[in-house]
Amino acid sequence: MPPEMPPEDAALFARLCGEVGRDPEAYRRVRVWRKEDARRSHVVERFDGPGGGVVLKRIFRPADATGFRRVVGAQRRAAAAMDGAAGVPRVLAVDEGQQAVLMEAVAGETCLAMLETGADPAQVLRAAGGWMAAFHRAGPVETRVFQPRFMRDHLTHLLAELEAGVITVPHRKAFERAARAAIDLAPEFEGRETRSSWTHGDLNLHNIVLDGPRSYGLDFTADHTAPVGFDIARLLINFAGRYVPVKALGPGELLPAPLLGAFFEGYDLVGPEDPSVGYLLRVRLLMDWASIPARLTQRSLGKTLRLEHLRRLARHALA
Repeated sequence: MPPEMPPEDAALFARLCGEVGRDPEAYRRVRVWRKEDARRSHVVERFDGPGGGVVLKRIFRPADATGFRRVVGAQRRAAAAMDGAAGVPRVLAVDEGQQAVLMEAVAGETCLAMLETGADPAQVLRAAGGWMAAFHRAGPVETRVFQPRFMRDHLTHLLAELEAGVITVPHRKAFERAARAAIDLAPEFEGRETRSSWTHGDLNLHNIVLDGPRSYGLDFTADHTAPVGFDIARLLINFAGRYVPVKALGPGELLPAPLLGAFFEGYDLVGPEDPSVGYLLRVRLLMDWASIPARLTQRSLGKTLRLEHLRRLARHALA
């Protein structure tokens, strides 16, 4: 087993490898990723070895056995349903007590890593859209009437919690103005058709890996169905909040038309006129804003810069 691992981690890795007939001594740990914030704590370790690499993921927070089983089940279900150029790593072994999962490693780089090293944004968004379309198409695609009132009511609830002092958000007054504008927009999207299918739950630029013509989705957090705009909005706002200057946007836009068009060249279940896309892009922008700590001392420089960019986008799209 890899000598640089803490003994308890090495023992877990050895046991999970043994469950699937793999020799832990044949593997070398090559990369470690850590996630630590107020809500989540996990470690992801990649190992190279014979017959392809493996990944060990351990979730320390939240400690939620039911939730852990749900997301592992969602990954297994998607991996079984997606066996073409767009795929999902296969789960090899699981320890529910330690919230640990051993899975196949995949080749390639995340969308975020590619963008950070100068990849063409249109090509990345097109490929990410292609993976998302394949994922949604693998599930139970249904035509639904979009009902924005659920997220409108969620925004109303957030404003009430702000007023009561239950929660805080940075730049509260600006957030309240933008949220009220989004609430007022809801009737424009009411009663129009959209599509629903499986939802990923956290489909950001970290969680799609591209490898030439192949693509993979990682880190599922949901196992239910929802309007496709939820996944689309999460990915596109994650992109816009990092890379889209407001001066590049037309009236009411959150992405420049060429980049939005590139995404929908890859994603073909709905188009940019879909009501769940139009409304949930704006709601997601506010949700990302609200997720950033209100106190400057509690957030990193990166989160502060992202907050300022999200504020500019909100002023532009929710004036």
